[in-house]
Amino acid sequence: MGRFKRSKSKKRDRKQKITGNPEETQYTMLKTLIVFDTNALRSTEAGQVAYRFFAFGKPFQLIEEYINTNNLNEYIHLAIPSWAIEELKDQKNRQYLEDVEKYKEVTERLFGLPSFQKMPFPQEEFDCRAYIQEKAEEFLATKQLKKLDIKEELASTVLKSMMSRVLKEEKFKKPFAHSGKFKDAGFKDNIVWESLMHYDDVEAYDKFIFITKDTDYGNCQNEFKEKWNKHIITLKDENLVKAEILKDYELYINERVIYDYTHTEYFLNYLNDELKQKSEIVTETGMGKIENFKINEPSVNIERMPPSEEEDEYILVHSSTIIFYKEGLNKKEQEVIMTTKLADEETKEIIETVYNIELI
Repeated sequence: MGRFKRSKSKKRDRKQKITGNPEETQYTMLKTLIVFDTNALRSTEAGQVAYRFFAFGKPFQLIEEYINTNNLNEYIHLAIPSWAIEELKDQKNRQYLEDVEKYKEVTERLFGLPSFQKMPFPQEEFDCRAYIQEKAEEFLATKQLKKLDIKEELASTVLKSMMSRVLKEEKFKKPFAHSGKFKDAGFKDNIVWESLMHYDDVEAYDKFIFITKDTDYGNCQNEFKEKWNKHIITLKDENLVKAEILKDYELYINERVIYDYTHTEYFLNYLNDELKQKSEIVTETGMGKIENFKINEPSVNIERMPPSEEEDEYILVHSSTIIFYKEGLNKKEQEVIMTTKLADEETKEIIETVYNIELI
């Protein structure tokens, strides 16, 4: 990086066609949707399905906590397929009915022993399904979740898609494979997947993370990309998801104060004013007449420089800009990194700015 030189003010040539304006550009961070498969949502008690309460399991809890702790709620949203919620309710109700039958069997075997006092059976009129439904509604009301539904009007389209996936095994065989003891697992996996494939707000997100312990979704990433031209990855546990979040949002997590400052109107106006003073760009092939510019991203990196004998600790903000210029008869564009020196985090006083490519 070149030695810093304090920027000098210049009067802008009124004939220059420079129209960069921070008010015309919206700077937004990556928007991510994390979708949970049913197996990443199950909550258990002593290793078994718990039916006396409704909650999501450890993977969901840890990911939600990580997002909240790092103030990423605006940029990362959590989504649950409605089918997965219904499946969780059904699992709890089935477990309750199985436990009641087991309880009756054990009670009947022990009945008559001197040491056994017969205990009453659970009330036959007790509606466990309704109880679970009530608990689920109470729990979901406390969460900010995106629900993935399959609308009735799309039922025919979804059915054709599922049939096509079965027939075209060489391309999209999964998730119709079934594993373990559940013969309908492949069908359920497909319902979950189709609810994501037909989600109304796909365009609102830049990236998708699908968390599942199944390997049945291995080929589906290509299908999603073909339809939406969006990036989606499949991860198996919360630790991998947290690592992926850190990779995408590390700068914001570690330098939130400075990051937010670089996206303020004040800082954006400063960058624009600096660029408006420049009329030419010096490239490897010669000089070019600057016609326009665009601030691509106000902070692609933030560095804290340790104190030295010459000066105290300071902060460097690296901003990505695109310079549009004319060299001879050719119109060209070039990314230029503006590096702005801030005195400290508290005052954020701007000291100077240098460029990795010379602008005059």
